[in-house]
Amino acid sequence: MGFFDKWLDGLDGGTPHAKIGVDLPEKEGIQRYRMTFYGRVQGVGFRYTMKLETQGLSITGWVHNHYDGSVIAEIQGENKSVRMLIYRMQESRYIRIDEIKVESVPVDVRETDFSVK
Repeated sequence: MGFFDKWLDGLDGGTPHAKIGVDLPEKEGIQRYRMTFYGRVQGVGFRYTMKLETQGLSITGWVHNHYDGSVIAEIQGENKSVRMLIYRMQESRYIRIDEIKVESVPVDVRETDFSVK
């Protein structure tokens, strides 16, 4: 477990809801993940919050609502930045992430920004 993971684990319960961690492979460099978010994630500004939170984290990719009420995102960046993004997404009082399914996908070297679909 890296420093950031230990730091997240050490946070006290002063937030409005529990934090959901995300298990990422221990790899260096840019990685890309397809993540499916479940919980109160549609109709609460999830996609636009994610786009806003990617700024300054050197993350590219996209996010869109799925027909089943979940939200799907492809997130590309360093693992520490991806973990920080997931942590920040849970800071909203309106968003509640109950579960995150993660799948590694190939890096898109041509991608330059993060978009809402």
